[in-house]
Amino acid sequence: METAPRPVILWQADPRGGRVVVACCPRARRLGVRPGIAIAQATELVSHGPLRGVPLRSGGDGRRGRSVAAAAERPWVEQHDPLSDSIALQRVAAALQEQLSPLVAIETLDRRPWAGQVINQPETILCDLSGVAHLFGGESGILAAAHRCLAAFGLKAKLAIADNAAAAWAHAHYNRRDDFLSQDLVADLEPLSIDALRIATETRHTLDRLGIETVGALIRLPRAGLARRLGEPLVKRLAEILGEYEVPMHVIRQAPQPQATHVLQYPTDDLQIVADRIEGLTRQLVAQTDGRGVLRLVCRFRLVDERSWEHRVGLFAPTLDAAYLGELIHAGLQSRRLPSPITAITLEVLQSDRMRTTQRSLFAEDPVGLESDGASPRSLSRLVDALTVRMGREAVLGVRLNRNPLPEKAYRTYSLTDHSVRRALRQLSSPAEKKKTNEDRTSDHPFTATGRRHHERFVAPSSQDARRRPVKLLRNPIPLAVVPSGLPDPGPARSGGNANRLPAFRVHGQVHRVAYFWGPERIETGWWEGPSVRRDYYRIETDRGQLWWVFRDLQGPNAWFLHGRFF
Repeated sequence: METAPRPVILWQADPRGGRVVVACCPRARRLGVRPGIAIAQATELVSHGPLRGVPLRSGGDGRRGRSVAAAAERPWVEQHDPLSDSIALQRVAAALQEQLSPLVAIETLDRRPWAGQVINQPETILCDLSGVAHLFGGESGILAAAHRCLAAFGLKAKLAIADNAAAAWAHAHYNRRDDFLSQDLVADLEPLSIDALRIATETRHTLDRLGIETVGALIRLPRAGLARRLGEPLVKRLAEILGEYEVPMHVIRQAPQPQATHVLQYPTDDLQIVADRIEGLTRQLVAQTDGRGVLRLVCRFRLVDERSWEHRVGLFAPTLDAAYLGELIHAGLQSRRLPSPITAITLEVLQSDRMRTTQRSLFAEDPVGLESDGASPRSLSRLVDALTVRMGREAVLGVRLNRNPLPEKAYRTYSLTDHSVRRALRQLSSPAEKKKTNEDRTSDHPFTATGRRHHERFVAPSSQDARRRPVKLLRNPIPLAVVPSGLPDPGPARSGGNANRLPAFRVHGQVHRVAYFWGPERIETGWWEGPSVRRDYYRIETDRGQLWWVFRDLQGPNAWFLHGRFF
């Protein structure tokens, strides 16, 4: 984050506060950005903060100095992606469980955000260090090992070690030191803000009115009075942080994964010999899986110079077919070159899952029938596996939609063999369909090229209709040459009869005249998202029978572009 060319700010839409900051890089924080403030205020702080107190250079280049300074601090603003954050947090927790402690948990949250909490989403990992400190040379060694593990993910975190999980959480969030080792439980907690107790916002406001700002001030008050006036939850939180009440940790439990090893009699780099040994190892591996299908596995080779070299394989669906696993590993090795002869081979399952069963039909016309030549879930998964092995996991992708109105950014891709992403997507609830407004219905009536409504029978598409967006979205919009037709240009706004007319377009040497069109649909980006984008989109049917999705760029020369085709 420190090496980013521009300050980074993440925002999310708040029902009452609008777009608010949920996270920022240290550089943006030094400029005054804080979670919870409006994105407009954060952008203003970053854009103009460096210019405060900086005199303009004398001479003709003084104005140039000010503009360069402002451009250099233009923030990088992105919408927060909770799904990606959750997946990344699970991966980091799994790595810490493997390298640091077997007892690792992700924090659990209440239904309502705590006081001082901007987003109600887990962002803390808890580790029980009982019996492992001596393996790292003490608690300082544990902190160093944790930083090395996080650095592998490109992350830097605030770490704290205390007598209990609640106290460690409090120091990690509200202690000003990046790494903190608690020596005296009560004395170290006293200067912390009362937000470290993870209390309700209403309770926090009451304590503010009473002038209680720190944990130490709260500890000195009688518990009975606190329970009567502020409720039992506050007293319970206080008992948790003082170690009087133990909070159970929901430890991430991963079943031990099977592995099999074969030591060669002599070093070899013959792929046929390697494939034969791997085939035997896959049979041993499947026999140890206890009926759970293999999703991800790694094939490790020990080389003659004692180095280790590995090849990973990810599958679209779990399988117990040992021969198929061997074929995937062999196909992947054919596209790579062994660095040197190998002396030993180890296969280890990294991820497994329950096998899925499908009731097969007795009728041939069924797509998954016994004699059917149609595509089945198994054939689809094997196709994805074969493509992934040959082309790489980043080349075989799935698509998920997001709420960005800009068509180029309305989707994100993910690897089809990344099961953490797929599992998280399955857990997401599908948004309920919203009723169509009268304005939408009005804009969906077709117009002829001369601006008159088409009165033939027509069913207006809903907001969820596939015809709202083209089947094929062009990666780069194609410029459309406007052909003068004697009709006035529609202009950027729909006002008056002439505004309901569209010109003819020339594409690849052919002239296409608009027979019917629907629109416009205005799509524009916020000023905080970088260069402004303002477009008017139309769904048009040409005299050649083409159904296009075109837009007029309202920034600059008002040029026309073809952005998609409906078929």
